[in-house]
Amino acid sequence: MARMRPAWYYQRQADQAEARANYFRNRQPPPDGQAVQSRGAATTAYYRSLLIKDGTEHRIFRTSVYQDTITRLPLADAGLLATLPVDTSALPLRGSGVKPSKIHWYSGNAAPTVVRTAWNSSWVRYYDAAGRSHFSIPFSETTGAFGPEDLMGQFELLFGEGGSRRALIGAQNGRAYIEFERASISALS
Repeated sequence: MARMRPAWYYQRQADQAEARANYFRNRQPPPDGQAVQSRGAATTAYYRSLLIKDGTEHRIFRTSVYQDTITRLPLADAGLLATLPVDTSALPLRGSGVKPSKIHWYSGNAAPTVVRTAWNSSWVRYYDAAGRSHFSIPFSETTGAFGPEDLMGQFELLFGEGGSRRALIGAQNGRAYIEFERASISALS
């Protein structure tokens, strides 16, 4: 059976794997007492589930969202509630097994740059690397019945052509995408 690629390709892959292994083998831990970088303060928000309902009402979950993210995309634009409606309760999202619908985005860089890793391999950075670059926030609707098509419509109003938050992804090489909710639902006999 013939090789799919030339020998130099496989040799380069092996050299990079060895350099990566040596780097991690010899890497020293950070010194004691070094300050830890934090993403900052978080705010409690309430997420209405896409899949899980109590009768006809969408189930509400409590989550936290970084304040830095909220300054870029307010809770109302993400379809999150700032306060819990009267006569309702919320379950904690963490540990529930529900992976909420989310919007992810990053601001693109018009001039991509080549970046070297610590073990001397390279990759191309297409996003703006000034400070924090990638963001995500749970995504829902604040009232009424809704489905995936409603979330897609709202996403298009935010990040589609002429969208109100289109500037968040920059003019070139930026990206925004939606990830729909996943939840395990079972029944016993």
